[in-house]
Parts: sequence; structure tokens; C-alpha cells
Amino acid sequence: MGYNHEPEPGSRRSAAKSHAVDALHPEIAGEFGPLTEYVGYALRRAQLKVFGDFIDALDELDLRPAHFSVLTVIDANSGILQSHACAALGIQKANFVPLLDGLQRRGLLRRVALNGRANGLHLTDEGRKLLTRARRLHDRHERRVLGTMTPLERTRLIATLKRLAGLAEVSARAGRAAGRRSL
Repeated sequence: MGYNHEPEPGSRRSAAKSHAVDALHPEIAGEFGPLTEYVGYALRRAQLKVFGDFIDALDELDLRPAHFSVLTVIDANSGILQSHACAALGIQKANFVPLLDGLQRRGLLRRVALNGRANGLHLTDEGRKLLTRARRLHDRHERRVLGTMTPLERTRLIATLKRLAGLAEVSARAGRAAGRRSL
């Protein structure tokens, strides 16, 4: 990626990064052979760079990308069943419950029992305020990440990644469902 966002001095990541080796430099890590031409390897390297920058961006709010994703989905689907949010985000239930517990302890969301077995998830006012701040940080992060791309390249990248992840069909179904609801 063409951006360079170093962690803030004193942040949790700055100590860890000070000893990290940048494996993308052959003079340090050696030659890569055909690795750099493999889609999976390129995706993983890009994901590490993008997530590293996003983690740094959210650090001041004490949020992780998973927290941001959960808050975003709940905001877009107030009352969503806990099990549906878990499945939609692809987070294992064993990891999702403690994640929600932490967000609830911070006063960012509340669970509303629906039928004794299922919980609907709702953001609190504090959760909405924090998400607004997190979205501003995300937007800055996104501008850094996309600073090396044209709008057309971004559109193509997103479309390709959605297709690879199987999300293109999910987006199309959601669009059709939204159209039916507005009729």
C-alpha cells in the first residue's frame, strides 16, 4: 500500500511494532519466489496493512475492528437478533458473546430479551455517539488506504472482493429486499 500510518508513540501497537520486521522487503526477509503472485498471499498482505492502520486509527477509542463492525451492524439493524448479527459478521459464537459483554459493560449497547431465548441488540445513545466518532476515524483511515487508487479502481476492487467473499449476492439480495419493503 502507498500509505504509511505509524502508531502513535506510547500506543499499545507502537511497542509491538518497534520490534517488528517488515517482511515485504526482500533485503530483510529474502526472496519470495512465486508467493507475491498468489491471490491469497496478496490479499493477506493487503489485509494486514489495512487492518494495522485501522487498528491504529481506532486505538484512541479503545475499539477494535470487530467492535466497529458489530456496532455498525446493530446501528443499521436496530433490534437484530444476537444470533443473526453473529452469523452475518462470521464471528464464532464463543467469541461473539464476550465481545457483546464488553460493549454492554461500556454502555454502548443493550440486549433486549425477546422470547426468553433470543436477544435483540440495540445501540445506546453512548454507543451511537462513539460509533459516530469511530466512523470519522474510519473515514480518515479509508482516505489513507485509498489515496493510491482512483475512484474507478476502488469500485472495481470492492466489486472483486465482494465477489470473492460471496458478498456480491448478499448485497444484491439485500437491495432487492429493500426495494420490496419500500413498495
